[in-house]
Amino acid sequence: MKPLIADLVTLARVPSAVPLGADTLIEPDHPTLRHYVQECLRPMFLGLGAFDIIDLPRNQFAVRLGDGDGPCLALMAYTPTQHHNLMAEPWSGRIRTPVELGVDEPCVFGQGITQNKAHQACLLDLARWVVTERVPLHGTLLLCVNNEGRSTHDCSNAILDGLPRTPDLLVQLFPTGFDVTVGNRGRVDVLVEIEGTAAHSSSPPAAGRVIDAAADVVRRLAELDAVVGTRSHPELGREQVVPYQVRYEPLAPHTLPGTARITVDRRLLPGSDPGAAVAEIRAAVEGAGSGCEIRVRQGVTMLPAYLPPERRGVLDPLTASIREHVGEPRHTIYGGSFDAGGPSSRGIPTVMFGVPEEGDMLGDDFVRLSAVRREADVLRDTVTRFFQKQDR
Repeated sequence: MKPLIADLVTLARVPSAVPLGADTLIEPDHPTLRHYVQECLRPMFLGLGAFDIIDLPRNQFAVRLGDGDGPCLALMAYTPTQHHNLMAEPWSGRIRTPVELGVDEPCVFGQGITQNKAHQACLLDLARWVVTERVPLHGTLLLCVNNEGRSTHDCSNAILDGLPRTPDLLVQLFPTGFDVTVGNRGRVDVLVEIEGTAAHSSSPPAAGRVIDAAADVVRRLAELDAVVGTRSHPELGREQVVPYQVRYEPLAPHTLPGTARITVDRRLLPGSDPGAAVAEIRAAVEGAGSGCEIRVRQGVTMLPAYLPPERRGVLDPLTASIREHVGEPRHTIYGGSFDAGGPSSRGIPTVMFGVPEEGDMLGDDFVRLSAVRREADVLRDTVTRFFQKQDR
């Protein structure tokens, strides 16, 4: 078995998933991630002879390669596994040809194989190539391991603050289907808390009915969504206000709840102020629900990212490599929010790139061996072209 695939199988057998349950956020030093990063990934890099490891806050590290005299390219892979939560054998690392899924070539199966582990295996492949073949790199190549699993940019900021220099280009490895993702909307979760009067449903109070107040809040949010939706971007789309979770407490027989918690997805565009977006929602729901107290606070926040066309020349080494090994590259926009907004807000050109994701979001996660090889080839070629371009 080729080292690239052997590494991928090894990684696929190590648990890295966010625990199931209502709390979908995972701390970077959670025991699962600490074991994965410090007892799995780090020893694998050291075993390749990649000894220049920069220890970074929040259970993170970066492997530094090159002579340090020229430009800086950073490649970043993530560790928390958030999807494919109902796989029957999430940590098998099996290689098989899933003809029942319409795929007629060998694939590696494992939870997180497309979100995280294919990219980590490609970083290991890069380190092996540079070290064993003594590839001359006039500059700095940083292979970064990022533990962000809380829908913030805290881990990336900790990495960037701890690096000896700022990257001239940052490629975040993610399943983009070999497209180069040049932008995404931001998102702030806005938490609306409603406090009223708990009562038996046979004797509802005249005021303080939490369910009625929640319905009024949702109606007002829909009206606000129509207003903010007029703010749009030609590539990123519109801003939005969408409640996606409502929780009542207590949940008891024939009992009107005393509290409700509504979580709102507030999408942001470049130039949007998260604090101002929260204030808009606060103003919109003020006074909703007779007899209830309503509190609005800001939750986790991810900033928008956008690399405009006039700055995309920095991507030439990556796009030329994709053209060579995959086909004509496409610049696309990511539908959700992602970590690219953090480095982008610091002025660092940041894009996403990686293998396709073909599995069901809750079901099996798998990646074609050929796709992993193509990503590895693209990244090797990108590194070569990036440092050659700067030498000209």
